Amino acid sequence: MKLAIPVKTNKKNPAVSPLFGKAKWFAIIKARKINIVPNNQSGGKDVIEWLYNIKIDAILIQEIGISPYEKAKELGLMLYHTGFKHILLSEVLEKFENNKLEILDDTNIDKIIKYHKKHHSSHRYRYHD
Repeated sequence: MKLAIPVKTNKKNPAVSPLFGKAKWFAIIKARKINIVPNNQSGGKDVIEWLYNIKIDAILIQEIGISPYEKAKELGLMLYHTGFKHILLSEVLEKFENNKLEILDDTNIDKIIKYHKKHHSSHRYRYHD
């Protein structure tokens, strides 16, 4: 399985970024090999398209907007919630491997969207993910 996780830096074992579409970096993981690559996209839906085009199977996120969520769903990408607290890449990968992350779908995405809107409402014109 090939994973994508927005991260804060391009250093070893970075923290997961609460941002999605505006995350500066993404950790791309396949067969336990981690590559951290820059995010050159212009927002959440563009990030989803990019990740789909590089054959990502699942995305592990803290927050996401409704538009990229709907796009991921349309393209068949799995989404997992890493929680809202600060977490390092190694910790989130361990949780994923141990099936301790919540799968996001239409039954529980509302709490993520609500949290996302609340924390980015003052920046609503800057964040388009």
